[in-house]
Amino acid sequence: MSSPHHDAPPGDILPALRERAHAYRDAIIAGLQRLIAIPSVNPVGASSPGPEARAALRWMLEHAGALGFRVQNLDDVVGFVEYGPADAPEVVAVLAHLDVVPAGEGWTHPPFAGTIADGMIWGRGVEDDKGPAVSSLYALKALSDLGLPLRRRIRLILGTLEESGDWSDIRYYEAREGRPTMGFTPDAHFPVICGEKGILNVTFRAQEPASHNPTHRPGLHVAAWHAGSAPNIVPAFAWAALSLDARRFEPALASLQRSARRFAQHHPESQLQVMRAELFRERYPAEELPADAQVVVAARGQEAHGALPWDGHNALQDLANFLAACKVANNAVGRLVHFAARHLGVGWDGAGLGIAAEHDKLGPTTVNLGMARGDAQQASITLNIRLTPPHTVATLAEKLRRVGEEAGLQVEIDPASMNPLFVDEDDTLVVGLKRAYQLVTGRPAACAYIGGTTYAKAFPRMVAFGPLMPDEPMLAHQVDERVSLDSLVRNTEIYALALYFLAGA
Repeated sequence: MSSPHHDAPPGDILPALRERAHAYRDAIIAGLQRLIAIPSVNPVGASSPGPEARAALRWMLEHAGALGFRVQNLDDVVGFVEYGPADAPEVVAVLAHLDVVPAGEGWTHPPFAGTIADGMIWGRGVEDDKGPAVSSLYALKALSDLGLPLRRRIRLILGTLEESGDWSDIRYYEAREGRPTMGFTPDAHFPVICGEKGILNVTFRAQEPASHNPTHRPGLHVAAWHAGSAPNIVPAFAWAALSLDARRFEPALASLQRSARRFAQHHPESQLQVMRAELFRERYPAEELPADAQVVVAARGQEAHGALPWDGHNALQDLANFLAACKVANNAVGRLVHFAARHLGVGWDGAGLGIAAEHDKLGPTTVNLGMARGDAQQASITLNIRLTPPHTVATLAEKLRRVGEEAGLQVEIDPASMNPLFVDEDDTLVVGLKRAYQLVTGRPAACAYIGGTTYAKAFPRMVAFGPLMPDEPMLAHQVDERVSLDSLVRNTEIYALALYFLAGA
């Protein structure tokens, strides 16, 4: 293809790219709505994409193919869209993912409808990461329309296992296609993310020996508990099913309710309810209570991204602290209740685990008590930890094992844990991205450092780049995730110019 813009300086290319991005506004919105309608949630800890994540990948590749790009589906695990000279040895990559975290409850608009309201598009994944994936695709379309000369290939790599933390999709890609030369993931915020905290998920398990009958232990008996849908989400709902002495049921229930009121006086942000099991079943029919449950303690909080625990309120921590104060029996659940209350309390800095740390650029190490499962015989909690130097995955894992084993718990460290990421601020990759951001937005560009973990850790010379402006709220992993329609087009402009700077002749 030829174009009068071949030799134009950036100041002349930007208006043409901007015109193309705005011309595709309706197509970007429609494509994102179609993608949001595919509820591509994988099971927790999935090592292969579920059917909906595979469907999202297939749709995206088919759509890209219809736009005229070379596409490749690598066994429904990962795929890519390619533009540029097919024989170019170097590749500039955009790493995006099409899987999403569970929707949760309480949405203003349905989470998988892509509703347009108040100048925004609403739905799970519109920010993280389907919206940026669609903007990146149309950035490629703007470049191809103008026929700008490229010396490197550009690949939009589409993963399906980012949220589960498994990332075997990216390893699958690398084994077949090799590593890109450089690139970015549109999965954080602007201007450029030159550093990310590390990530480590740890599960603590308690199990009763077969010879023990946990119902005979002294104290209030917790039959089961449940909270959280993924380790990297601050849980907004948690419950524990209790069994009371039938001979003293009414006084025991009244005592629990008084304890809940006293707890609320000391923890005014908590929202605890003690109710009969039959009432809980009426209010929350989707929850699976044990058949013999008599009373349920339910806690409500505020959902947030696990990397930003201060943005939410952890219902599971409230529940654990309340149950511990009630001196629950030391069965499998009870042991974890007391462990969580003693080592986590109401904080998120990990001080009770002996892992509190602060880095001058990355900030504090954070701990999110993300999930609880189990019953009197066997139970678990899972923590999502965002680590900063001086911690490494190895040193942190050693400390966590020691703390867990001292409490008589089994400790499982997620093998997909990753150390912190740093990229040189003078790297030509960073310089090119900053330049594109400044030209499109007119704002100054400086490197930022975050607590989140992105695909940038997958390859050398990768950074996170967008999609949020520094003053835009992060709503990923939260109820009512939404982005403005204007931002979808703006990001298309930024990504198009950035890719030209990185791959252009």
